Amino acid sequence: MLPRPVSYAIMAMLMCLFTADPADASFHLMQIEQVIGGVEGDTSAQAIQLRMRFPGDSSLPFARIRAWDATGANPITLIDFDTNVPNNRFGDRILVASPSFFNYTDPSLTGDFALSNVIPTDYLDAGRITYEGDDGVIYWSLGFGGESYTGPTTGSAFNDTDGDFGPSFDGPLPSSNMSALLFQGSAADLSTTNIDDYILTTGPAVFTNNLGISSAVVPEPGSLALLALGSTLLIRRRRKSH
Repeated sequence: MLPRPVSYAIMAMLMCLFTADPADASFHLMQIEQVIGGVEGDTSAQAIQLRMRFPGDSSLPFARIRAWDATGANPITLIDFDTNVPNNRFGDRILVASPSFFNYTDPSLTGDFALSNVIPTDYLDAGRITYEGDDGVIYWSLGFGGESYTGPTTGSAFNDTDGDFGPSFDGPLPSSNMSALLFQGSAADLSTTNIDDYILTTGPAVFTNNLGISSAVVPEPGSLALLALGSTLLIRRRRKSH
């Protein structure tokens, strides 16, 4: 007999393939893998990275991403997808970001989609990000802010066996440094709870687009942080030369 998490995952995949309308059957099995709410305090620089839990899940025109406030109300549509992505293998990523986010990537990275709206700054301390169908069915939910988030944490059972993604991650959505909120599991993994599934990256986050190109988050070119980093490297080189 298969372990229960595996059997649930297979059941969800079969439901997706055989019970949904063929036109919109291939976008459900998706993770919100990584989110950054800003870089070094610049909350205009935001990115959301999705990851496919099943090959072929690229029919994105049937999907959208929304942000919710600390009470789980006042949703903001961050993007309503209108095209597919070219790569749709198991584990492929989809990078959705604001234009200014790429000022903080090295090497320079290209996103797959641009955010239509950024997550409001007053949502960053506590709130929820949902990957959902255009009909409002939530397929993945990322709540943050711990007990300060008082809204719903539920959604479909396609990616979470009991349909409850809570409790929420016990902290804000990162925006003050170069860290991101990262899902710890593999591409095959279901959600358990946000508080157990997500961690802050221990260093600068690394984001990957649908072409498989990755880039680290860095200080903005010309910023004091970047100049300090350059000075540190220069000092190290001088020490090595003596």
